[in-house]
Amino acid sequence: MTNGPLGGDRHGVGAHLTCPRCGGDVRPPGLWSDAWTCPIHGGIAPLHAAVPASPEALRQLGLRSQVPLWLPWPLPAGWVISGARVAGDDHSGPVAAVLACSGPNPLVVEPTDPHQADLLLVSEQPGVGLAERLAGLGGLDPGDVDSRGAPDLKLTVGGHDTPLWALDTDGVAAYVGEAAGVWLWAIAWPQIALAVLLDQFELRDVRDIDPLPDLPYGALSPRLG
Repeated sequence: MTNGPLGGDRHGVGAHLTCPRCGGDVRPPGLWSDAWTCPIHGGIAPLHAAVPASPEALRQLGLRSQVPLWLPWPLPAGWVISGARVAGDDHSGPVAAVLACSGPNPLVVEPTDPHQADLLLVSEQPGVGLAERLAGLGGLDPGDVDSRGAPDLKLTVGGHDTPLWALDTDGVAAYVGEAAGVWLWAIAWPQIALAVLLDQFELRDVRDIDPLPDLPYGALSPRLG
């Protein structure tokens, strides 16, 4: 059988595929349709289960992905790569990719404080809807971000200054812009930590890094859904 985006077979045997917009069950291509379909949202890019991050997992993702897999570099002190998740079928490869990072809250002064912060970096083609769901918004795409006025911050992405706009969210910080021709989302918990985090690194595309640096890896982040 043909390998899927994360090494499964072309219909996701061994992995439960879901809708990126609602998390519901989906139907594989069949006689009447060549697309994965959700009973609510119609044709979708199927969402694969989250996987723990490792050098091999990132390498395999980078080989297949149609969108960047954004890696914060350098990682903030004490932070780890805490998983990845993709959406896409076997024909297209991943059309949305999420890399999770976790570590100490940068706004907590006392180092013994157990509070943790989490950051999701999402790259997705228009019409996928995964980032909107992860941010708790429930839509499809953010629309014309340029119409929101001046950007709320700028981040170095792939060597370029990239403007990002803040979205109105509940309990989570979410910024969105465009990079490499697709949507770029930065989603963080707790809400007030994101701007501090983004001042500490730039984003590099895993697909362009060979070899990968020696990265710290941790347990799978529950924020991946």
